[in-house]
Amino acid sequence: MPTLQDVAREAGVSKMTVSNVLNGRRDRVSPATIARVMEVVGRLGYVPNATARSLSARRSNIVALAFPGRDSSRGEPLMDPHDSVFLAEVESHVTRAGLYLMAHSVNSVESTADSLRSWNVDGAIFLGTRADEVAALHRAYEAPMVFIDNHGTSPHISNVGIEDRLGGHLAARRLIEAGHRRIGFVGPRFDEPGVVRERHAGFVQALAEAGLSLRPEHVVRCNTSFDAAVAVAQQVLAAPQRPTAIFATADIIAAGLLKGFVRAGCPVPDEMSIIGFDDLEVARHVTPEITTLRQDIPAKARAAVEVLLAQLAQWPSARSERRVLGVTLIERGSVGPPPASMPGAPLRVYR
Repeated sequence: MPTLQDVAREAGVSKMTVSNVLNGRRDRVSPATIARVMEVVGRLGYVPNATARSLSARRSNIVALAFPGRDSSRGEPLMDPHDSVFLAEVESHVTRAGLYLMAHSVNSVESTADSLRSWNVDGAIFLGTRADEVAALHRAYEAPMVFIDNHGTSPHISNVGIEDRLGGHLAARRLIEAGHRRIGFVGPRFDEPGVVRERHAGFVQALAEAGLSLRPEHVVRCNTSFDAAVAVAQQVLAAPQRPTAIFATADIIAAGLLKGFVRAGCPVPDEMSIIGFDDLEVARHVTPEITTLRQDIPAKARAAVEVLLAQLAQWPSARSERRVLGVTLIERGSVGPPPASMPGAPLRVYR
């Protein structure tokens, strides 16, 4: 089992420096040295004495990952594959940093603050928060916080997200270039600022650039779950002048739609094209495999932990940080030309 001396030797620093990093006295250590020490701790698998660390630093060494509870439109807690992958990656990076992860579902700002306070967590990463909840959480509990995919505009928010608007734009352009003119949008509600609204905005912008528009009857609300999407497929097919292509805001929705369409006698992509979002395993486990917008979820989790560790090192004078990761269109088999029996208006050609 590696020792404190092993970590110090490998990192090229003194035992006291390693102790300062692990015990929260990071104001005495440069950010570069902190990063080097934590990298060695993770690589060697060094596990410090948690009890001694907590007592000496007056810290719990617990990091919380708070995610939406059962009342959320996202469905059952952590049933969304995106969230499951994210949780596993966060746990791995938190453990390598010598801390402990507490996963906790929440339904309100008040209950979240109470839980963080009762466990005396050192910091928290939040999944699925609304833009208006950020200030309330900061008022309710003073600790380093990192938000995931939160499109709030507060200058005090530390957020890690992706180029959601670009993803929606790329999805629409791909379907337009395939020849589609009636394109639908399926995803959760987007009344407030957030991921779905951004993807919708980019989607609508690309349609407008091609001289097209999104018809209200082609916008279908659907929770982020496979079963909900299977049921929603009937609603899509029943729309007046039904769309010939769909952009789904998550792969799990795209997979459910695919099953629903095929069950209804509407083969993909012969009569309906689909693009998803995330590039999760489910997109490759269906036939045809789903064309999708890939986001690097492991990279997003790693960035979230890095930002939180930086906040912990500089607390309470830590500055907010925003990181935005890119998206990439992944071509598979769920996009084809529209059926010849469904002609539409002429397209404006991109140059």
